[in-house]
Amino acid sequence: MSWELRGEYLENCNCDILCPCITSSMQGPADYERCYVPLAMHISEGHSDGVRLDGLNAVLVVDSPAIMGQGGWRVAVYLDERADEQQREALGAVLSGAMGGPPEMLAGLVGEQLGVKFVPISFSSDGDRRRVEVPGIMEFEVEGLRAPDSPAVMEIVNVFHPMGSNLPIARGVTGRYNDPDYGLSFDNTGKNGHFREFAWQA
Repeated sequence: MSWELRGEYLENCNCDILCPCITSSMQGPADYERCYVPLAMHISEGHSDGVRLDGLNAVLVVDSPAIMGQGGWRVAVYLDERADEQQREALGAVLSGAMGGPPEMLAGLVGEQLGVKFVPISFSSDGDRRRVEVPGIMEFEVEGLRAPDSPAVMEIVNVFHPMGSNLPIARGVTGRYNDPDYGLSFDNTGKNGHFREFAWQA
């Protein structure tokens, strides 16, 4: 079975800008004892074994130890409620890592699956801003950072990251998350962020 996902991505962790997890390829400690980060995706085009996944959104909320590369991640999964049963199964299988590709690398770091929820997820893109919201649970918006008098968003290149080897640098404009079902709550406003287009396949 083959699959492919293309779309846009954002993250907003609780590290200061820049996040040392990125610059150390997840081998150095984060700025704080725990790393809290949403990994949010909008799938503009996608399929898995003949099931179309176009237009769907997904968010993985990660609570990990300071050195992310050592594993032990706790992960809550939020999938677009608009997905039908076939799409839910297909997208869940891809994101779990069971279908190979980049998610397989992340799956090896997960120590505890907190749960999966099917919820309304909105993902928007406007210039150098990206925003994701699940009403009543999370609201994240990141904005690209520019040097003075520069029209271009700053980037770091040649990085080890599942979304690609270059990452625009962003700041969390809003970074709210609270899900009592998982006993997890944090606020990453003003903290490190990234966004970019992505293309995964296996």
